[in-house]
Amino acid sequence: MNYKISVVIRTYNEIKHIEEVLKSLKNQTYKNYEIVVVDSQSTDGTKEIAEKYDCKIVSIEKKDFSYSYASNVGVKNSEGDIICFLSGHSVPANEFYLEETNKIFQDERVGGCYGDVIALEDGSIYEKTYNFLGMLKNKLKNRADNIILEKNFHKGMLSCSNASIRKNILQKHPFADELGKNGGEDLEVAYRIIQDGMYVAMCPNLIVKHSHGNNLKGFIREIKNWKKIYNEVMIYIEKNK
Repeated sequence: MNYKISVVIRTYNEIKHIEEVLKSLKNQTYKNYEIVVVDSQSTDGTKEIAEKYDCKIVSIEKKDFSYSYASNVGVKNSEGDIICFLSGHSVPANEFYLEETNKIFQDERVGGCYGDVIALEDGSIYEKTYNFLGMLKNKLKNRADNIILEKNFHKGMLSCSNASIRKNILQKHPFADELGKNGGEDLEVAYRIIQDGMYVAMCPNLIVKHSHGNNLKGFIREIKNWKKIYNEVMIYIEKNK
């Protein structure tokens, strides 16, 4: 089945990389897709670039933004069977990204999928090293050539910088408002998918270029924040079992 894929991109002043993202999508071998840009009042020309690429643009107030709210708005304005989430600086690393995504969902047991991340060209040496070691770890685990069907919940699953989820799951389990401010709303959906008896697929071939250009201090802060977000998600899950 050739599922229609809706690529949802949350943006706010993403002029630096948004055209690179959209060019990569334009060059995909898989053509049954749409792009939905949820923009939070960008002032740098982001929306104008998106208009050039025939995106569906949905505007929200910057004051109303949260990760959950923007993603849920994107889902509601999407026509696809599969919702693919990228950030405004998540660039699919090859032209087979969407084709591979569609292939994964041929397995009806899969509720969502995600892949590896490498740093953008302007990413910091700390980001590039961290991501390289992550991909090397996958290779050493013999995961690089296989799709891994996961039913054990863990950190790092289904990050919306590089993830796709069946739309009917997101209609049943929308991103939680309570987790939208700091992040972790995507991880909580991964938990719901597994609780529903479905798999989350990890596919090393789904690679995006994504980074923030953090210096060492900023990168250490980011890693600490990931741990904090995970703890917040676990507390939320415990309260909402």
